[in-house]
Amino acid sequence: MNKFWKNKKVLVTGATGFIGSWLTESLVENGSDVTILVNKSDPFKEDAIKHLKKKIHIIYGDIRNKNLISKAVNKCEIICHLAATTQVLYSIKNPEETLSINLWGTFNLLEGMRKSANKPFLIFVSTDKVYGEPIHLPIKEDHSLSAKSPYDASKVAADRLVYAYYTTYGINATILRWSNAYGGRDANMLRVIPDFVNAVINDKPLVIRGSGKNIRDFLYVGDVVRAILSAGENRKITNGEVFNLGTNKPISIEELARLVIKITGHDKAKPIILGKATPGEIDRQYLSFEKANKMLGWEPQVDLQTGLKITLDWYKNNSWWKKVMGRVSKFHGI
Repeated sequence: MNKFWKNKKVLVTGATGFIGSWLTESLVENGSDVTILVNKSDPFKEDAIKHLKKKIHIIYGDIRNKNLISKAVNKCEIICHLAATTQVLYSIKNPEETLSINLWGTFNLLEGMRKSANKPFLIFVSTDKVYGEPIHLPIKEDHSLSAKSPYDASKVAADRLVYAYYTTYGINATILRWSNAYGGRDANMLRVIPDFVNAVINDKPLVIRGSGKNIRDFLYVGDVVRAILSAGENRKITNGEVFNLGTNKPISIEELARLVIKITGHDKAKPIILGKATPGEIDRQYLSFEKANKMLGWEPQVDLQTGLKITLDWYKNNSWWKKVMGRVSKFHGI
């Protein structure tokens, strides 16, 4: 147990989602007094945190409800803001919803913080997508920001709004931008690793929608959670700062598919490459974690092959999660 987090009053938005559920579990294990915000229309519902419900406080409502958020902010010391519409394809079909959740939901939190007497600390989850097509690789925090999709644009706007409230109003906040996270409890089939894992478990071919040549780095969820906790534990250092989190070990999507096949022993299987272009898709993207390493001592601990094995085992041992994946897929129109 980390003594820093014991009895800390922490608000987590997006706690029912993939990363938010692991973060909430870790906070509970460390003795925090955790409150989560749950939107009853969330396709994840409460499956990811059902084992934690007796140990946390739940507020039912929408991040876009300004009065609700203001009251929640007034009761906490640290806010971990993960609530967001996160998918490029979904944002293209639903730009207004994406903007209202990702930008105006963040605005509501910031306004609540600005008016709060207890001056909470915000850990804002941004994304590597704010960089757009990179000018240089690996991407560092001073790289220019850009946007190719409504999702990217909404996160750029929210990211910069957090910084504006820090510089203008003196709120306490740090911004984390990480690469493609993966691990158990991810029900989003628009993400490549849960899609591949689901295919392997069900003895189906791995289908690559694009060319397979896109370059990414993949960060295990446990390493993500460690970084969030570290940002909160080192508030004097992280306040006003932006940190990239990645592995600096890029891999193409086709290579990733072949690695999954190798790990599972299906050596004769070959990925199916559809070669369809995705609007807003970034060609090559991976992050430098040099700043996080220097200032926080953070670095990824789980290599991709190990992380994939852990992830595969989680899905195999939690077959009930298939229903959640089906529900989320239906929500995304897959």
